[in-house]
Amino acid sequence: MTATRELFGDPGAGGGSWVEQHAVLMAVVRPLVLVALFLPLAVRRYQALSR
Repeated sequence: MTATRELFGDPGAGGGSWVEQHAVLMAVVRPLVLVALFLPLAVRRYQALSR
């Protein structure tokens, strides 16, 4: 929600943590980290099923 508010120019009441101050960056980084973590595992699992 903080990232959306920041993108539309209404920062509102934000906290003082680094994550809350960089909400847009975290909205991009978190999904990339999840994909980087689980994509190789999914590919390996898929290849094991096709054997």
